[in-house]
Amino acid sequence: MEFSVFIIGPTAGQGSEAEVYASILREIRLSDELGFDMLWFAEHHFDTLFSTSPSPNLFLAIAARETRRIKLGTAITVLPFHHPTRIAEEGAMLDLLSNGRFQWGIGRGITGHEFQSYSLDSAHSWESFVEAHDAVLAAWRTGRMAHDGVHVKVPPTEIAPRVVQQPHPPVWMTAQSPKSVEWAAAHDYPAMQIGEDLATGAQQRARYEAAARQAGVAVRRGGIVPLRMVCVASTDAEAREIAAERVVRFWDHTARTTAPVFTKSPGAAAGTAGYEYWLTMNPQKFVGVGLDGLMEAGLVLAGSPGTVIDQVQRQIDALGCRQIMCDFWRASGIDAREGSMRLFANEVIPAFRERTPARAVAE
Repeated sequence: MEFSVFIIGPTAGQGSEAEVYASILREIRLSDELGFDMLWFAEHHFDTLFSTSPSPNLFLAIAARETRRIKLGTAITVLPFHHPTRIAEEGAMLDLLSNGRFQWGIGRGITGHEFQSYSLDSAHSWESFVEAHDAVLAAWRTGRMAHDGVHVKVPPTEIAPRVVQQPHPPVWMTAQSPKSVEWAAAHDYPAMQIGEDLATGAQQRARYEAAARQAGVAVRRGGIVPLRMVCVASTDAEAREIAAERVVRFWDHTARTTAPVFTKSPGAAAGTAGYEYWLTMNPQKFVGVGLDGLMEAGLVLAGSPGTVIDQVQRQIDALGCRQIMCDFWRASGIDAREGSMRLFANEVIPAFRERTPARAVAE
């Protein structure tokens, strides 16, 4: 099992922007020192309660110099928001600066107001995502980019610098809809999932495995990778006291921010095309269930180290996962977060280091 730290960095309710960024810099170093396997940075825009991390690459550049061992990735780079030549060149820079530790996490975006502010039609996000993905990988493999698509047009262009990892840095993908899960499986990309409860995640696991078999992929990297809000404290009662108000507030805000209601409200996207699946499973169905309901659904891991060990095992049993992304940010404030990270690293992770979960698809 591997465990990673996911940093989304909301400012509202956490502190000033300077305090939040100072905390992120401390946690970059702490994640490496404590033995976490990967460090992920979100990309979100125009909403300080949701995230104040508009450029994960800037944080990764700092992390490349502040860490020595931990792998460093974007979770995610929203491909429709960026020109692929820029993505390819900056990704190669990060791979060089980190001595080959860069992980490329990608997705097409889910937050409606971000598409609106970029003056983009979310109905075209899938096609734009696939074209950008293909163009960037070709550039990393060959050192040149040339793409004449509907959404991505690049004349023959030399891309420099070159990536360290060959043929390219490992690719990870957010995958929520059936199409995305199946596409990730066909490419043997781990499917990072942000809002699925355990019951839905188990269905996604079956869908992933079936698609991998159909594509003839013997999964070596892929499978479901859940993102969970995490709070560890000395006792269950203390963890619940730390996490309860924050988890519920951030979950409810996340549900509203990503809600595919497609009206003229500030958080709504431009249209339903391509996001039909989110209408049926989006996080709004867990609004109002409270901390107990979120924990029962497997969306939050909170408690003493022993309790959280049991909760992690429940994730493994349901999803067959080989990595869990830990969001310590939305479960605790600056004062408690680093203590939660230490308890997780020192008392939870060792319980799983010698365990080897079954692969998602038999090799």
